Amino acid sequence: MKTIAAMLCLEKRGAHMTSLRTLVRAIGASILVSVSAQAQDEPPQPAPIQKFKLGRTDGCFRYIGDAVEFVGHFKAGSYIGISMITIGPDGFPTPAADEQRAPAMDLPEWKSASPYFWFGATTTSRDYSITFVPRAVWGSAAIVTICGRQTPPGN
Repeated sequence: MKTIAAMLCLEKRGAHMTSLRTLVRAIGASILVSVSAQAQDEPPQPAPIQKFKLGRTDGCFRYIGDAVEFVGHFKAGSYIGISMITIGPDGFPTPAADEQRAPAMDLPEWKSASPYFWFGATTTSRDYSITFVPRAVWGSAAIVTICGRQTPPGN
């Protein structure tokens, strides 16, 4: 009789433990789904933006860092030259042949000496955004030079 009672108690306890395990698994799964959903719902981090003004003496802005978007005001008809050179893991500029990024601006390109240099003329007086492609190299440090002038090169 004690054996049967002990077995019944173990069966009840086993059923209780199975229910408890099922409940714990269900709670764990719902937490995992909730955390996963929150991670997917978070908006992407904004790209670092660097506002700039061209220097009065040489008409250029120079920057070293990890910003990926540069915003500055240019007058209509200004000629803009942009170069971006990645700083390698060794702390030195990447050789031009190994450079992966290319500057991009929201204007049609006028003339470019290489794919890693952008040159063009502005069409209206306004703030312009300058960035680079591909996005895969965003976050790596670079040496950025932005120069502007009111006359075309060669004049």
